[in-house]
Amino acid sequence: MSSVTLGSLIGFDLEEQFQNFDLTEVQQVLVELQSTEVIDLAHAENLQRLSLRGADILSEYIGRMIKTVSYLESQLNKIKNKAALDYKTPDGKTTMDLRKFAAEASPEVEEINIKLAKAKAGKAVLEKKFDILIKSHHYYKDMALGYKKTIVGHANINPSREKIAEGWE
Repeated sequence: MSSVTLGSLIGFDLEEQFQNFDLTEVQQVLVELQSTEVIDLAHAENLQRLSLRGADILSEYIGRMIKTVSYLESQLNKIKNKAALDYKTPDGKTTMDLRKFAAEASPEVEEINIKLAKAKAGKAVLEKKFDILIKSHHYYKDMALGYKKTIVGHANINPSREKIAEGWE
């Protein structure tokens, strides 16, 4: 197996092409979670594993999205500041308000703002899917513990007396 570095996980480009992230496997996991009815311990443990796999994929993409959003925010500030500093009125009476308005109306600022909005929207979608998968994992984990309580030989599955889900018997 080749070496896996943090750089390879979060990507080497400052601005990721996040529209091209492959979410096929994540969507397949979500469909599987939705369509599979848990009837025994093996099903519950398999769905636990699947939900963690989907969450793992999304965690890498979320890291890349955080990097992209941060980069775009810094670019936005840089371009706004440059546009404000470069703006001069024809009569030579440039005020701070005029510079601010000119910076906000700059086409470059608008372009970066659109990219930033798309990146933030993409990050929000990934985070929501991640939350669904983590909550699903915990749900199926609780189901598996409930099934284990009913199996002979697993009567003392919780020696620490940690509160576990009840009612699955």
